[in-house]
Amino acid sequence: MLIEFTIRNFMSYRDEVSLSMVASTTVKECESNDSYSNVSITDNGKRYLRSAAIYGANGSGKSSVIAAMDIFKSMVLRSFVDESIVKRLSLLHYRFDVESTKEPISMQMIFICNGERYRYGFEVSQNKVLTEWLFVLLEGSTKESYCFKREGQNIKVNSKVVKGARGVDTKTRSNALYLSTAAQFNVEVAMKVKEWFRKRFNILSGLDDNTLAYTARTFIHNPLIREQILNMIGIVDNCIKDMNVKENVKEVDTQDTPFEILSRLGIHFPTDSNQRIEQHELEILSTHDMYDNGAVIGKEQLNFKFESLGTTKLFALLGPFFDTIQNGGVLVIDEFGASLHTQLSVELLKLFYSVMNTLGAQLVITTHDTNLLRKDLLRRDQIWFAEKSSEGASDLYSLVEYKINQANSVRNDASFSKDYLLGRYGAIPYFGNINKFIIEYGSKKEE
Repeated sequence: MLIEFTIRNFMSYRDEVSLSMVASTTVKECESNDSYSNVSITDNGKRYLRSAAIYGANGSGKSSVIAAMDIFKSMVLRSFVDESIVKRLSLLHYRFDVESTKEPISMQMIFICNGERYRYGFEVSQNKVLTEWLFVLLEGSTKESYCFKREGQNIKVNSKVVKGARGVDTKTRSNALYLSTAAQFNVEVAMKVKEWFRKRFNILSGLDDNTLAYTARTFIHNPLIREQILNMIGIVDNCIKDMNVKENVKEVDTQDTPFEILSRLGIHFPTDSNQRIEQHELEILSTHDMYDNGAVIGKEQLNFKFESLGTTKLFALLGPFFDTIQNGGVLVIDEFGASLHTQLSVELLKLFYSVMNTLGAQLVITTHDTNLLRKDLLRRDQIWFAEKSSEGASDLYSLVEYKINQANSVRNDASFSKDYLLGRYGAIPYFGNINKFIIEYGSKKEE
């Protein structure tokens, strides 16, 4: 379960900002219904949000938050084996301020893993990990204990909490995380945290082949999720009567397949392009009724690539959606709602509030769909805005903390969507004189 994610001096974020999934004590809506709740309540009474939506103009910094999460995860999973990732991350500092170019990039995440609360973070600069820390709040305790603290290559490990870490500090490179290194050497707490990021913290960017393939394989191997996907597809598109996924094996050359966001940032994971491996090629087929004069006379299978983009996007999303809800964890989606009807986006969001979500699964999205800004769907503490200043620095703030005219808080009965589009919360695009642009270029002819 994600509690908080904090970044500083990363891409368009010069100053420190935090995305918090802690339910505000001043907000009570959408949490009292036993069968439908936006809030998960833990055994110790802590209240955490089941979703958060980030809005903002194009270029405001929405995707930068997701990119930071993506890189944070990749650092944990791969910094031990990929010596270039810290160097490339070091280049992604805020570039439009002299002081920022001299300061480190800082990231920290607070999360719950196997009932224990962890606070983990690091600072990097010039191809080095400058500082790194891991604290844990053990079950039944009221005070954090440190697992390790790092200052450069000086690493202090708490042997009372961390077992089996002797000598790992000497094996930790300056351009690798100690956490990633410790996991490689089977240190239990490091392996536990790494496994949580690998399995229970998943990030999607648009409709990519990896997501589609993941859902297709889940469809094959998980009967419950297969049933859920078929039922949901049938509800949305009643022309599809059944689906089938075939897996064919062929030999291919290995290729780089980085996350889409990391690829845009120039971060690629090296592979051996000379090695040939078995690739499992997936063929997805949908089944439709065949008609003769209005009567059903049989079935016809259609390659899924001929279905609409919206149906394909829905199928791809349902695998990660149902897996996250069924097993718990965090699902992060950049540009949620693209190619989906607004009503469908609403229903997908509601899945995380339903009785299906017994493990406190969470959904974090960026979106432009203002139809989701409904008080019965998103609480004020679930609505976040990214806004860029005239200096090019992004800010991230929630609706519950926003002050109208720097004085009045947003009321729970406000029209969130209407007021946002009117610019009352900021984070909307401001255009120059478009009419002047049209008049000027409408009168010009190509020479």
